[in-house]
Amino acid sequence: MRQDSLLYDSFVQNDWELVIAQGNQMIDQGFDYYYLHIRMGIAAYNTARYLLARNHLQKALSFYDKDPVANSYLFGTYLMLNQKNEAGIVRTNLTESAKLYWEITNRFKVESIHMDVGLQSFNHQHPLDFATLSGSKKYYGQSREYNEQTFWDAGISISLSPGLSAYVGFQQIQIRADDIFAYHQYELTRDLAAYADWGVSYYYKIDSSQQVQRFAHQISQQSFYGNLTLGITRNISLTTALHYINWDQTQTQAAVEQGFASDTAYFFYDGSETVYFEVPLSKIVFENVRIKSNEWVIYLGSRIQSTVGETTVAASVAKIDGTKYLQLDAGQKYYPFGNLNFYGNTSLSYLNGKSRNDWLFSQNIYVRLFKQNWFEASWSHGNHCGFNSASAYLVYNTPYQPQNRLNAVLHASISKNLKLRLSYSRLDGRHKYTSTDLPDGSFSEDFLTYKSNLITGGIQWNF
Repeated sequence: MRQDSLLYDSFVQNDWELVIAQGNQMIDQGFDYYYLHIRMGIAAYNTARYLLARNHLQKALSFYDKDPVANSYLFGTYLMLNQKNEAGIVRTNLTESAKLYWEITNRFKVESIHMDVGLQSFNHQHPLDFATLSGSKKYYGQSREYNEQTFWDAGISISLSPGLSAYVGFQQIQIRADDIFAYHQYELTRDLAAYADWGVSYYYKIDSSQQVQRFAHQISQQSFYGNLTLGITRNISLTTALHYINWDQTQTQAAVEQGFASDTAYFFYDGSETVYFEVPLSKIVFENVRIKSNEWVIYLGSRIQSTVGETTVAASVAKIDGTKYLQLDAGQKYYPFGNLNFYGNTSLSYLNGKSRNDWLFSQNIYVRLFKQNWFEASWSHGNHCGFNSASAYLVYNTPYQPQNRLNAVLHASISKNLKLRLSYSRLDGRHKYTSTDLPDGSFSEDFLTYKSNLITGGIQWNF
């Protein structure tokens, strides 16, 4: 067969582009056999077209599933695609020489450790003055305003066995917040005095002044995150994760205290008399309370490899701020140029809980800038509050409601083992405040807008 002879000559000469071109022509003509796919798979691997390589190498293994060459190249392809759990399934079919080549020395291995630190600042778009907070009749209102957030997290990635990996991490977050109250301060004051030959008469009134008071607080959050990922087949893996969060915070609460205002009056009429009087008069009193709470997210997801890339479907249940949520996720990763120099991921998430039926759209783009440098950009839109992402690693569990999140990350490999990250995130959204009007005293909720900036730096050591 002349086509196969030409393909073989191109393969021996390491003319990988010609191998792929000739192979595609043969496939279009209906050819389908082991040597065609193994040669195209190796050619695609050597030109960094790992998605194409994976497809052809898997096809070659459909003819000869124990082939050492196809299994070795497929193992390397999975590693390049960062699909280590699927690689673990192939690992069992590697020869001893292939295991030495890929430096596979034991079943249990610490793969990497990392640490990240970050600082987030908030810019509130509306000044929280009396007129903004106190309601339409300018009586009373209250809000909690975040000012600054600092955090650090650290984690370790472990290979437990072929096809089974784990990650364990811890996180600490400190948030500075102010409780802000807009209210009327009432007091009894002398209004005027009337002078007569027989003496002086005093007239009183209840006066009020508009007050805005801030109380500073510190919010502390500690969280534990762990996941297990198991390769089921060469194309399917499952991930289960748990994120446990503990809140410890102080908060100011306001209450109306009923009391009296009193004074004495001295006046003349056919004699003299001193009168003591009092009138009902309420006032706002404040009390600091400590609140502890526990929140959690349980996640289960599946990653499916296909000819176009990688499909993810997942479900998670959560208890956040006393509300139980169900979240469903679907995502698709794709490689438009067939290599790792540029690829993207599009995902859609649905959240149900506490009369909520919200959708969150996310788009990620990855670009290789240089050989060892990557740039990642992402955008997500929707009410993020209550959602989780990255297999429940990131949980939006604060009362603030980000509507848009823009994120940019620069990855730089300093050496074979050392990797650095620098990221910037910009969020815009809204947060609730409550107000009430006299005379019924019923509370209503409204929203204020904000923007925030988050800068994070990270270091990772690969073993």
